[in-house]
Amino acid sequence: MKCLNKIIGFCMVFLLSISMLSGCNGQSYQIEQPLHIGSFVNLPIVRPSGLASENVVIPYDAYIFDDADSEYEAGLLINQTRNTVVTAVNPHKKIYPASMTKILTAIVVMEAIENGQIALTDTVLVQRKIEFNEENVTALGLEPGDYITVNELLHGLLITSYNDCAIVLARYVSGSISAFVDLMNAKATELGATNSHFVNPHGLHDNNHYTTPYDLYLIFKEFLSKNTLVQIDKETDYVLTLYRDDEKIQTNLVSTNGFLSKSFDIPTGYQITGWKTGTTDRAGSCIILEFIKEDTKEEYICLISNAKDKEILYQNVEDMLKEIY
Repeated sequence: MKCLNKIIGFCMVFLLSISMLSGCNGQSYQIEQPLHIGSFVNLPIVRPSGLASENVVIPYDAYIFDDADSEYEAGLLINQTRNTVVTAVNPHKKIYPASMTKILTAIVVMEAIENGQIALTDTVLVQRKIEFNEENVTALGLEPGDYITVNELLHGLLITSYNDCAIVLARYVSGSISAFVDLMNAKATELGATNSHFVNPHGLHDNNHYTTPYDLYLIFKEFLSKNTLVQIDKETDYVLTLYRDDEKIQTNLVSTNGFLSKSFDIPTGYQITGWKTGTTDRAGSCIILEFIKEDTKEEYICLISNAKDKEILYQNVEDMLKEIY
């Protein structure tokens, strides 16, 4: 009976709140004025099951900064082990992800592997010419008639960020770029990344291709759960192989991660597991990566978006890590 009374009481409160919001109590809601739900009643919060318990929660109006002189646009440092925020700058701001997009591309490909649709060892025939609408695009140079395995394509996608590898993988998994992008957006929504929209698998600029640092954090956590992808990310010396007209062509892959390519020193006391960089004119220099602190074994996800250049990008990663005690 007590339980029934609680249910009835909740329903009455809920109906009262609806009437107040709709203006049925004689008070009209002025559209030009903000509506503060908290001033009425405490309404139930609905969210995907487990999302709040499995991820750090950052209120939408938290950590907002507007500094035109800032060296980067947005960033996050999250303690994965404790699910706490170490530091954050505009975590819910709309950003262009550039090649950080490829972490979602890789997730969709891995799910096709896990459900038996394709295999890492599959040999893919490049059937159509690959063209981009801008110059100086980083690409392996795949041509119609080339043969290359899914495993090699993933290495090219993640280590050296080859954009044509993203196109070939998308076509192989889904038959078309548009169908693959549908899978990307569906997966992002499933992971709670609801302030994102993707229109291609590589991250070259499009005004309708965007995300937020927090959404990328949610997507990257899923990426880190895929051991195959993390192992690829750890490769610092890899020779990619493809075949063209019975000729074996090999390419030494150079990591776009400046810490792994030794362009910049890895912060003392930390190890890097998964990561992805990104660079376009509109997105600036970007990176998302996971560090493990060697003494405590705690895991941290770090993201910086739209840094003014690579030196500033990597310096600010180091500066963020100094916030850890």
